[in-house]
Amino acid sequence: MHKIVSGAIAGAAGVALLLGGAGSFALWNASASSAASAVSAGTLTLTANNDGAWTDITNGRSATINPASVLMVPGNTYQFTQTLTVGATGQDLKANLTYAQQSITGDQALVAATTKTLAVTSTSASVVPASGTANTFVVSPSTATSTVKVVFTIALPSSATTGQGGTVNVGALAFTLTQTAIGS
Repeated sequence: MHKIVSGAIAGAAGVALLLGGAGSFALWNASASSAASAVSAGTLTLTANNDGAWTDITNGRSATINPASVLMVPGNTYQFTQTLTVGATGQDLKANLTYAQQSITGDQALVAATTKTLAVTSTSASVVPASGTANTFVVSPSTATSTVKVVFTIALPSSATTGQGGTVNVGALAFTLTQTAIGS
């Protein structure tokens, strides 16, 4: 009987140690649901309108051109003008608008010899140049849909000595809109 009592005491001590090491042992618990509703995400879209046009602005000209059929020489400047629709919903939404450099392809020497600039204006959104970043503009839409006007200029400086007979493909010119962090 001594062995049975000793075994029972040892077993009880082991159970007590296991329960004591696991923290409190509670059988009761409770929870409550809040009355919070869902949180929805905003949107940011950019759509090119079908009004893009190229103009030769060399030496004050204002002639509509098709860049696929003109031959650029040193001193020429061409401009592409188009409106874009910015769709923006959400509080504190601002985005950087620029052109996609990789969308301009062709002869490396001629692409490198050209200068490319972007100007952006709008009557329905706040547009300011991005600090320290050339050809990038911060767009702050004031309504769910805003229109911005982009003017992309490509020029071959008179001093250019490379790129003769080459091609700059601007047929896939693209613009990008990337949200900026809040507070930047």
